[in-house]
Amino acid sequence: MAEKVAHLFAGELNRTDLVVPAEGARGRQVRQALLSPTGLPLGLITIAGALTEVEGKSGDFVHARVADPTGVFTLRSGWHRPEVTSALSGIEPPAFVMVTASPALPSRGPSREVVLLAEAVAKVDRAARDTWIVATAEMTLARLERLSGFLAGRPSRDPDLDRAVVHYRITPALLLELAGMVDQALASVGAPKGPAPAAAAGKDPKELVLALLGARPKEAVPMDEILGELAREGIGAEAGKSAVNELLEEGECYMPRKGFVRLA
Repeated sequence: MAEKVAHLFAGELNRTDLVVPAEGARGRQVRQALLSPTGLPLGLITIAGALTEVEGKSGDFVHARVADPTGVFTLRSGWHRPEVTSALSGIEPPAFVMVTASPALPSRGPSREVVLLAEAVAKVDRAARDTWIVATAEMTLARLERLSGFLAGRPSRDPDLDRAVVHYRITPALLLELAGMVDQALASVGAPKGPAPAAAAGKDPKELVLALLGARPKEAVPMDEILGELAREGIGAEAGKSAVNELLEEGECYMPRKGFVRLA
């Protein structure tokens, strides 16, 4: 049985491209829905993460990006939901948000990226974001377990599983990859927002970047300056860029403009 309001990570949503019929009352087809790689029908979903970018203004279309530890969601809101558009445009990044939205897959244009049409948005704290991550991880792992049993020959009466396996060419290796995505998300829960006292001593590039940004929480720090500080700690440019990119994906920081990084 599908969740009434789906929970899934950006890493799974961004792999989704299968459109299936969705039934309404008395079995009547009322619309189309997306089916995720783990066999989850996506009519309405709830996401949480770091709001990293907002373009547009209230009364117009607003485009936004929300990052969770596995990737980035693309949001849109417009005149059909003026209260949501106003709320979204009024939140200044960086901020943790929770959003309920309807996913849509554009039928035209070069991009086949899933877009979330916002139905509700609220600013939340890190604890709420972490709670969503844990709940979403549990639901995702349950679906992966069902898929694993299906591949092993365990009978299932859920046609969505068969559709997902065929369309996404589900293999044990892909299930392991998706399980790794869940582990990546859970690893971010409880991660320190600011610098740890002994961050520099451990020579961990990510901790060093957080320490540098945490010392200047209201500033956008030039990327060149970050790499220079890491170089003085014996960390090369490639490792430094990789550390910053991972922190961006995890929502720990964001780029207010090209070449500058700020703590979330």
